[in-house]
Amino acid sequence: MDEHDSMINAEVRCKHGILLQMQTSWSDRNPGRRFWSCPHYEATNCNFFRWRDKERVDERSRFILLKLVNRIKELEEKYERVKMQLEQLDNFNIEQSKQEKIPLDESESL
Repeated sequence: MDEHDSMINAEVRCKHGILLQMQTSWSDRNPGRRFWSCPHYEATNCNFFRWRDKERVDERSRFILLKLVNRIKELEEKYERVKMQLEQLDNFNIEQSKQEKIPLDESESL
């Protein structure tokens, strides 16, 4: 789809003359919608912002994209929880092994 989009390779520059990269919005209002924005948008008075298209993403795509974005967030949060649990388990196992005494063979002396 993108390979036939003439706007993909468009050179868009902000008021600073910076060549801008096309970005993708993942906000609730505009998921999947492409745009250009000055990297100094909030830091200076440039305020350059332009949507790639004039229309929002269709309702069905918007619904699906929001569901996918939310699912990705859920999975990332779950991954972090599991990662923390594994780290706690590793730490517990290390502490357990430190506390265990290794029995000496009968032939060994202190």
